[in-house]
Amino acid sequence: MGLGMLTFASDVFLNRWTRGRSLTEMMVALQAAGQNLQRKFERYPDARYNRRVLSHIVGIERWGQRRLRVALGDPFELDEYDGYRPSRETDVTALRQMFAETRRETIRLIGLLDRAKVGDARIKHNKYGDLTVRGWLRYLLLHANLEAYKLRS
Repeated sequence: MGLGMLTFASDVFLNRWTRGRSLTEMMVALQAAGQNLQRKFERYPDARYNRRVLSHIVGIERWGQRRLRVALGDPFELDEYDGYRPSRETDVTALRQMFAETRRETIRLIGLLDRAKVGDARIKHNKYGDLTVRGWLRYLLLHANLEAYKLRS
């Protein structure tokens, strides 16, 4: 898929899909998904592959939080998610806790974004182009849920 097609698809599935949805609705969806993911993570053993998947999920969500803070006035930085990713050697128990803490921070951040009324602000995603704040939240929701399917028993 070319870059133009990719940004068009992300605009449709991330930005347009979230139009008309409140940040409170997005927060409720992320809270519920986070609780479901935490239960799901409990079923998987501490294996190298699972550590890799979980550290990726945590890293992307932390990176996304950094981008979302741009809507609150933080400077934009075109960085990669790697610096936000916990070590792949971190055990699964610690990664589960990191995910729970990271998701709680995302929920807290949504409250700040809602009060600032910046749901339509656009912030660049390295791969998908300009996403609205709501589009970023949808991206974080979908990313964690889809990546969790890669976990192995």
